[in-house]
Formats: sequence, structure tokens, C-alpha cells
Amino acid sequence: MTPIGRTIAQRIAAHIVGAHEPDAELVGLIDSFVIDYLGVTVGGVDRESAAVARRAGGLAGSLAPVADELRPSCVHGSGSWAAPEEAALINGITAHGLELDDTHERASMHPAVAVMPAVFAYADAHEVDLGAVRCAIAVGYDAMTAVGTLVGAAESYGRGFHPTGVCGAIGAAAAAVALLMGLDGEASAHAVSLAANMSAGGLEFLSDGSWTKRLNAGHAAATGIRAARLAAAGFLGPARAFEGRDGFLRLYGDGAPADRELELEFGRGVRDTSVKLYPCCRYMHGNIDLLRGIHDEFPDLELDQVDAIECAVISAGAALVSEPAERNLAVTSAVDAQFNMPFGAAVALTTGRAEVAQFDEAVENARELDGWIRKVACYESPRLEAAYPGSWQAEVRLRFVDGRVIERYSEAYLGSPGRRATRADILAKAAGLVGEDWAGEVDRRLAALGAGDRFTSTALLGEGGVGSQP
Repeated sequence: MTPIGRTIAQRIAAHIVGAHEPDAELVGLIDSFVIDYLGVTVGGVDRESAAVARRAGGLAGSLAPVADELRPSCVHGSGSWAAPEEAALINGITAHGLELDDTHERASMHPAVAVMPAVFAYADAHEVDLGAVRCAIAVGYDAMTAVGTLVGAAESYGRGFHPTGVCGAIGAAAAAVALLMGLDGEASAHAVSLAANMSAGGLEFLSDGSWTKRLNAGHAAATGIRAARLAAAGFLGPARAFEGRDGFLRLYGDGAPADRELELEFGRGVRDTSVKLYPCCRYMHGNIDLLRGIHDEFPDLELDQVDAIECAVISAGAALVSEPAERNLAVTSAVDAQFNMPFGAAVALTTGRAEVAQFDEAVENARELDGWIRKVACYESPRLEAAYPGSWQAEVRLRFVDGRVIERYSEAYLGSPGRRATRADILAKAAGLVGEDWAGEVDRRLAALGAGDRFTSTALLGEGGVGSQP
């Protein structure tokens, strides 16, 4: 916990410049999240949104400098290179495309897709060792999730803002450049202040399945780099960029009451972050966990046996995945399905799975599952509301036509800190996306690096920046 009495930007800056030494457990978690980030990024490189982002970028096909005396940064999985900010933008967009990137539940945001593209892009272009990169990732997660928790996800969602978009630049600025560049406390405070001013990201993509949620992640990563570079050059940001009358907390949240503190503790952001195992909004995952279990108990369940499939949805996420209810009856795109609790429930209960291909083919699958989707009813649970945001819990009820009722409840989603995904789980997830050979080679290369070794994308993915392919 950081002491009060300084501005929020100063307190984040003090955290950036503090002496940090990750313990073995934290190192293991950071390395696992690096593998997870690369897996979902390279695994999502063929998304149309990723391809369009690459076409829009100033890409190079080799390691030749893209600007005077500046090494280029890797556009992961594509064999292309770009200036750091451009690479961070494209990689953030790509990493968020599968909806499989990690999630900090309490702040309701995705740290990896903002922090890691910035870290990788800066490291590619400069002399940075693995030890510094690990600290940068940890501090970036800390800053992003602490600010997100202070703002409050329910308030941000209620105002139409995307927490990853509006808080991501702060984490990226804190990690990607301020720490890696070795900025002092004053410059670091300006970096996060400028990032807070340039933050952006809305939820209107929910209305038509467009791609701006992915853009929000890439924009945050690139903005973090830009903010810290400006600060390093002497550009000034507002001292009270967060708590001022027209500051970040008033714009995106409820102003952060005085009894709420900025919770900064080295490594906490990483330790409190969950790994996603299904390619859809995290608010859907707990119910998918439970319904997959019911499928395993009743693998031959028929539609005419079921009266209702009732899924509790945390109210902060209802506007994302369950409200208005009529919107979820028409699935017109993969993005629609990724934010559609009835679709996710129908898929999990009828197949026992929730995989990328099922969401990619959502329009056709929704037609086949229409009867099941129409039997899904979402409701608010007092038990889940009391636990939120500190704990995301799940609750479902399956009502049979003959009057039987099956109820299931879970105190934590799979992949959360309470039910943590192991490195083996993450490698298996990456293998399913990019291939077992790819996952194994990235894991071996990361394990072979020492804390003092130079860190680059090519150190993990090879000179082409793609990695071993199956």
C-alpha cells in the first residue's frame, strides 16, 4: 500500500522507480503470462482485424532500421517489423482478437494486451535485459490494475468506457518506457499523467460487432510508449491528472471516494490476474465452467427435456453479456458471440466445450442452437453481487420439464488466482492455438535466458519473429 499525501501520479512514479526484486514465484508467473500473451497474439495473427492493422501500419520485412538509429520492433507472428509505437499498436490489436488474453477480475481489465506489446516493442528497439523486462511487466500490471480498481469497473461500464482501453495506457507507460528507460520519479510522474490524459476506449462495439475493443488494447500500448517518450523529452503533464476536478477519476469513474486507496504492491497485479481458457468475455466463464460440468453428467441431454437454463450474471457485466436480453437472440458475428451469455451457455451445455472455432463459426452455430439459446435466462444473484468485485463467482440452474432442478455454484472461475492455471495449462492452451512445437520451443527459449541476458522478441520467437510452426 502506498502512503497518502502525494498525488496519484507521484505515487505511481514512486512505485516505478522503487527497488524491485521478483521472487521465484513471481518470476514463474510473469514468464507464464509472457507465454500466454505470445500464444494468443501469434494464434490471432490471421484475424481479419489483425491483418487490416498490419496493412495500415508502416511495416518492414527485415530487421533493417525503420528510422534513423532505431532498431525496429517485431510484429509478432507476421515476419514483419515496425517502429515501436506501430508494433505496439498492431500487437495489442492482434493479442485482443481471440478474447483469450488474461484478465484482472477485480478491475475487470486485460493487462497483457496493453502492457506486453509496449514492453516487447521497447525491448526490441533498445538494450534491455530479461530481469528489467520482468520488473517492467510486473510494475505495468501493478499500475494498470491499481488505477482500474480505484476507478471501479461498474462505474466505467455504466458510462460506456472500456476499462482496458482507459487504464491500459497508464500501465503501458509505467512499464514499457518509464521503468525500462530508467526515468526518474519526476519524469515518470509526467509519463503516467500524460498517459491518463491520452487514454481512450468505449463500448460501442457491442452494438454491431465491430473491432474497436481490439483497437482499445493496441491504442493503450502505443499511447503508453508515446507518453513516456514525451515525458523523457521534458513534456509536462498535469500534477493532479487523476484526482483533479477534471481528472481521470472524474472522467472515467465516480471520482474515487476518499476512503478508497491506490493499492500498489510490487507483483500484486500479476498475482491477482487470471488466465482465460475460453475465447469470450470473462464474465461468461464461470457459467461456462459449470455448464460444461453438467454436460459431462448428462451428455445425451435433449432440448425437449429442458425447461430453462438459468445463468447468474454479475450486474457489472450484464450490459456486456446479457442485457438487453433480446439482443442476444440474434448472433450476427463472432464478436456478438464473444459477448453473449446465452450463446456461451448453449455451446457449453450441448458440447461440453467452448473453443475458438465454435465462436468463429458462431452465426451458423447459433442457428443450430437457437432452441437452446432461447431457453437461457440470465438473472442477478445476491450471493454473486455480495462477493463482487473481490471475488467473481458463478451460479447456474438447469430446470427440467419433469420438475427436477440442478443447481451448481463455484467460488472462483477456472484460471483465476483461486483456481490458478499452471504453466502446463498455459502451454497446452498455446499449443492448441499455434501448435505443440511452437509452444515447446518458446518455453525452452525463455527458460534458457538468464536475468542478465538481452531480451527481444527474436530471443523467444527466432529471427523471423514468428516461432516454430507445427
